[in-house]
Amino acid sequence: MTTSRDPSTPGIDVGGLVLSVLAVGTLVYTVIEAPEHGWASIASLAGFALAAAFFVALVLWERNHNDPMIDVTLFANMRFTAASASVTFAYFALFGFIFLISQYFQLVRGYGPLETGLKFIPVAASIAVGSVLGTILAVRIGNKIVVSVGLILFTSAFAWISTLSTATSYLEIAGQMIPLGLGLGLTSAPATEAIMGAVPKEKAGIGSGMNDATREVGGTLGVAVIGSVYASLYTSGLTSSDTTSNLPDDATSAVQDSIGGAVIASEQIRAAGDSSTADAITTAANTAFLDGLTAGSYVAATVTAVGAVIAAVFLPSRPQ
Repeated sequence: MTTSRDPSTPGIDVGGLVLSVLAVGTLVYTVIEAPEHGWASIASLAGFALAAAFFVALVLWERNHNDPMIDVTLFANMRFTAASASVTFAYFALFGFIFLISQYFQLVRGYGPLETGLKFIPVAASIAVGSVLGTILAVRIGNKIVVSVGLILFTSAFAWISTLSTATSYLEIAGQMIPLGLGLGLTSAPATEAIMGAVPKEKAGIGSGMNDATREVGGTLGVAVIGSVYASLYTSGLTSSDTTSNLPDDATSAVQDSIGGAVIASEQIRAAGDSSTADAITTAANTAFLDGLTAGSYVAATVTAVGAVIAAVFLPSRPQ
């Protein structure tokens, strides 16, 4: 690639930096805390309103700053916006999947950390294959089709992942990982080309920074949103269950807090000689976890489906 350099490299936009941290940080914190306070509670609504205010302040600051950290006028170019959204949604889904499936492997199925890592090989290999295919196909048939198909593969993968149970074979799970990995591979390279192609050559650093930011923000929000949806259903499922009614308060709190707390409590109760209660806790926790995983999968599938529509409508047909 030809070396490029901005002839008038700007200084650090401290105001934009601070406002972007406050906006994203407030939003992520509010989403993570929402299951505890309630999604419609005063604390959650105030947090979402504050995050929105920070985002508005960020846009206003950047529009009126001589050397903005983020050139918000770029988002008027729908090629840039659609490509950024596609990458954000793809990483939203990927990170949410990793967050949930890691717990599923280790806490529901009882695999160790090394074995869990090895079981991710199908998704890693699929991403590698999809990235190569995505580049080749984008040149031949265009960004629009490739990115849209990639996000549709994501959607189909999460529709399949939503059917997970304690009896699902690893072979089936590996099969679920393949369209997910291919979807990310097909999405990333063509969408990156669209982002970089929307900025002038001398502003390639800004395009590259935004390309990275879409991944980081998407991944962070994916863990926060999908994790919080799962946590809300997990807690409500165990709260409505009679399984923890006869447990001490600290044990009840641990079981209802997370699947990891339930595993520890179950092991301690089993060690004390009460196998029936331990089995009941394990069954109830697994059921609640899978209900949360199913809901999280639906959220991810919806997000990637919306991304596919945006890509199909607004991305250019072919690379420029």
